[in-house]
Amino acid sequence: MIQGIHHVGIAVQSIDTVAAFLKEMFGAEFVGERGLETPEFLSRMVKIGGSLFELLEPRGQGGLIERYLSSRGEGIHHYSLQVDDPEEVFKLCDEKGMKVLARRFIHPKSAHGMLIEIIGTNERF
Repeated sequence: MIQGIHHVGIAVQSIDTVAAFLKEMFGAEFVGERGLETPEFLSRMVKIGGSLFELLEPRGQGGLIERYLSSRGEGIHHYSLQVDDPEEVFKLCDEKGMKVLARRFIHPKSAHGMLIEIIGTNERF
């Protein structure tokens, strides 16, 4: 069912600044040509050794990542687990009365303070 940790999402003020730090310190490299762009945030994956980190930068005022940074500062935003069948996980969440966001994330209030992203085996970043 669970394949493992796919990536760790990190809320940052500046993707470029943090990526440069991670490259200098640990040899991090961007994954792919470009990242995800939404009205609320920009996202880029970096790889360090065999691990992936998603850098999340706010875009505009009042968005999800901007609110996170305002209240908590830079740091870990979420953990992403890669699973064979995401619907199986969400069915279990429903059975246990857990709060799920956009059929993608398990809410921190239902997961001991952790925001957990669930992605399928075939999803690409």
